[in-house]
Amino acid sequence: MYVSTRLGRWFYEERGHARHDGDPTVVLWHSFLCDGGMWDAQVGPLSELGRVLVFDGPGHGKSEAPPVFSMEDNARALGDALDALGVDKVIVVGLSWGGMIGMQLALLDPKRVVALALIDTSASPEIIGKQLKYRAMLSTFRRVGLPPFLVESQVAKAMFGPRTLRSRRELVERFAQDLAGFSREGVYRVGRAIFWRGDIVPRLGSITAKTLVMHGTDDAAIPVDRAHIMADRIPGARLVMIERAGHLSAVEEPEAVNAELVPFVRDALQK
Repeated sequence: MYVSTRLGRWFYEERGHARHDGDPTVVLWHSFLCDGGMWDAQVGPLSELGRVLVFDGPGHGKSEAPPVFSMEDNARALGDALDALGVDKVIVVGLSWGGMIGMQLALLDPKRVVALALIDTSASPEIIGKQLKYRAMLSTFRRVGLPPFLVESQVAKAMFGPRTLRSRRELVERFAQDLAGFSREGVYRVGRAIFWRGDIVPRLGSITAKTLVMHGTDDAAIPVDRAHIMADRIPGARLVMIERAGHLSAVEEPEAVNAELVPFVRDALQK
């Protein structure tokens, strides 16, 4: 199914249903270079609790390539989609890009966001050295895509932990196959928005949503200290480390993530 937003038409899937009138809807938003399929291990357990919407972000999966945009634009576009789908209150579960959008939405529309699960994400700006590296990689992807050797030597090592790279090659292969099918221009524009994002750390104290922060101990894309910053600055936030997981902890260690995420969402739905 598709919904129209200021950043183009987005593909989404809907699972489960609200158990009570007024229950918030669970929104799942994936990492950069992934799509909604990233949440395969979480959708089932969460849909047993209530209504779940799984989005393909702009330029990813089956969604249209966006115009040039900022992270705040992205959050406002998510608001467009929620309005069109009749969603008043939400619990945002976001990994990396998804967590960034979740925090932006919580700042823009605090009455809408009941709870946030922030997984392998950051409220800080991108490290300057990484910006330069990512600029070169994005430009290459925009022109010709990413050759397999570059995916293996650079991208996969940023997305997956060492144990996954050694023993779960099927995850790496699926990631590479999915990435090859994405809009090159769309990925480029999303990458520009993500890697040149602003600093929202000074604003985290105004987030009122119940918050769970999770981070893979082996995340090479976003340093672990970024998780501590969010957990320290967001009032009442709780931090959980996911052992042996890289950047895509919900994919690499789904049981460990679900053990924290499902009770968190259940509790947020009961408030």
